[in-house]
Amino acid sequence: YSFQIYCDFSGYSDMATGLARYMGFDAGRNFDHPYLAQSVGDFWRRWHISLSSWLRDYVYIPLGGSRVALPRIYLNLVVTFLVSGIWHGAGWHFVIWGLLHGLCLCVERMLKPWAQKLKIVPAVRIAVTFCLVSFAWVFFRAGSAGEALAVLRKLGEIPRELLQLKQDARGICLLSSCGGFAGFAQRKGAG
Repeated sequence: YSFQIYCDFSGYSDMATGLARYMGFDAGRNFDHPYLAQSVGDFWRRWHISLSSWLRDYVYIPLGGSRVALPRIYLNLVVTFLVSGIWHGAGWHFVIWGLLHGLCLCVERMLKPWAQKLKIVPAVRIAVTFCLVSFAWVFFRAGSAGEALAVLRKLGEIPRELLQLKQDARGICLLSSCGGFAGFAQRKGAG
């Protein structure tokens, strides 16, 4: 779903931007390689830039932005992304989606000094960010919070067919090893 929503939404934005340019307007860029983001904060600077800017200017900054005490900054982040979730739809799954992003941003802020000392390579930061964002997309895509939880449960299950294949593969490997050993032993004895 991560790629579907990006291609759909970025494609529509590109068409709108192109049409605006055709009519002489500069609508600006709405996506800037969001799946190359190295943090959730970086993701939101790259994803749906027009909405992110609006949320920053009309929700986050009026709440006090980052010019307040640290606990209030965390509250401002969570409230801003709860508003974003509700803006997308009036279901609990959208509220959870917004809450997940707000909490990720809070945790990033808390861990930033420690993370900078680790000097984690960009590829790892990109992969972790993509996984966090993709996890949250499950709630965005689902029809309800219950459906999202069911999808996440299914992601954690190993299908019986795969388990059977694993047992079959183990048996095949065991037989092959025995056959190979028998052939090797026979050759050694014959030589």
